[in-house]
Amino acid sequence: MVIVFGNQKGGCGKTTNCVQFANYLAELGKDVLVLDLDFQRSISDRRNSDLETYDNTPKYEVIKGDLSKVASLLNDFSSVNKGILLIDLPGKIDDDAIGVILKAADMIICPFRYDKLTMDSTGLFIKILQYLKVKAQIIFLPNNIRTSVRYETKEQITEILSNIGTVTKDIPQSVSMERINTLLIDSSCIRIVKDAYDKIIEIGNL
Repeated sequence: MVIVFGNQKGGCGKTTNCVQFANYLAELGKDVLVLDLDFQRSISDRRNSDLETYDNTPKYEVIKGDLSKVASLLNDFSSVNKGILLIDLPGKIDDDAIGVILKAADMIICPFRYDKLTMDSTGLFIKILQYLKVKAQIIFLPNNIRTSVRYETKEQITEILSNIGTVTKDIPQSVSMERINTLLIDSSCIRIVKDAYDKIIEIGNL
């Protein structure tokens, strides 16, 4: 199973949710591998830092990927591994290799917020998926949502996105969610992500 976290907009929670979802799956005993393709190498750097700081044994491997070699890596994974490959895409989707990844994906998770700037970028990402005619299940993940704010266009946006894929429950804004650790997920964070992540697991039959 290949699951891609992507959006054209940086800062929407793509990397954060890739890590936390990996942690969540690992807690459930799933066989997980994370491929870090983001140019900032946030996940790879975080893993190195976590290993230096904590004594916990990693429950999954993090690989620092190269876009030029991603096709062969995907082939290797599909031929020998029956687990779950999570891929953190770069924020800018302007490389031909991105198309290869999106077409190879079984599921594409698109974190987003309801503000106009993020929705414009999300709309562009959707157009790319439609242009490539991807066959993956598309999951829209409302992330970092402030519970005290009334989003006037929320219902309209949810209806539009529901015609394209599945919209999960909101992941509220939380300090514990942003405290990324590639070795574990704390109980407070589990409570925050449970509804949304369980829906993804259900849809993907993970």
